[in-house]
Amino acid sequence: MKGQRLDGKWGSIHTTALHENTVAASALYNEIVAAEVCETLGLATEPRTVTPGRRPVTEMAGVPHELIRWTSRRGDQIAACLAELEHEYVTAVDDDGEPKFLPVISERARAKLNQIAARKTRPPKRKTQPLARLRAWWKASAILTSGVAVDIINSLLEARPRRGCRDPAPGHRRGRHSAGGRRHHPDRVRDERRRPLPVSP
Repeated sequence: MKGQRLDGKWGSIHTTALHENTVAASALYNEIVAAEVCETLGLATEPRTVTPGRRPVTEMAGVPHELIRWTSRRGDQIAACLAELEHEYVTAVDDDGEPKFLPVISERARAKLNQIAARKTRPPKRKTQPLARLRAWWKASAILTSGVAVDIINSLLEARPRRGCRDPAPGHRRGRHSAGGRRHHPDRVRDERRRPLPVSP
């Protein structure tokens, strides 16, 4: 993998440094995507608590939670498989009938079990479909199974920009506040995006 240095030359990315900053890189990527979406569509984000006691996740403000749940079917599959793996973990015994592991699952062990659950439930890759066909299928599926009113789904779909449209309305260029006080400032995010990845000389 190559990256461009400040002097304009290209070099191999320092994979060790990138691995050590995986969480930060992922968070920055999510921030950039959210900022681009909010800037282009004039939207905002808000924090939503998924698991009590854990850090809230960022969602698009105004999107019904039922519709978010409709898009989280993959997460539900992983969660169900993870629950089974955790049960097997805490009930596992050795040849002498003694527990193989501690009764309390550590965060490290849970992360490993979550990776296993994700692999076990991963569906086979499907053949590429035209975007128009996928949008039609998603709309029909959401109307039939999400429990969200049809007019709300239609209004969300109508919020998309025209093909090739990249510039939002002038009032949206400074970033937007959500109900939770979340603000995305495009200029700040672009500055973060320009920060170079660590590359080898």
